[in-house]
Amino acid sequence: MRKYLYLSAVCVCMALCFVGCSKDDDEPGGKGAMYEVTIEQSGDFRSFIKSVVVVANGTRLKDGATGESLASPLILSDEELAVEKVTLTTTGKAIEFAVSGSVVDGEDGVVNEPMQWVVTVYKNGKEIEKKSLSFRDGKEIGMDDLNLYYN
Repeated sequence: MRKYLYLSAVCVCMALCFVGCSKDDDEPGGKGAMYEVTIEQSGDFRSFIKSVVVVANGTRLKDGATGESLASPLILSDEELAVEKVTLTTTGKAIEFAVSGSVVDGEDGVVNEPMQWVVTVYKNGKEIEKKSLSFRDGKEIGMDDLNLYYN
């Protein structure tokens, strides 16, 4: 239970860090860009508790699997991250785009096999960053390890 409270607190802090306003937000057809983020998981990822926050200031997000329109900031909990691949795209041009995440061990008494995240970010259809992270039982990936910001 303590880990769920920890993840909730981390998610709220990450969301608050990335939400803000600027005068560019009001410019129609402004300097924003179309973004896409793909989070691919492998290994024993179902044995860990995961959380990811995606922020697209100036537009909404769209779930790549369902096409559903989602509000920003979006907090993906362990439930939404129970699949091997999650893809989110902006529905319009975003002034700022950020991805931040955290992983903690699912059960203290059980030794889990490692898991991996490959996070790929695209801007206007071109890959601009690819980050691979590995998580081993007992080692925590915090928001400093998965903290990507684009402006």
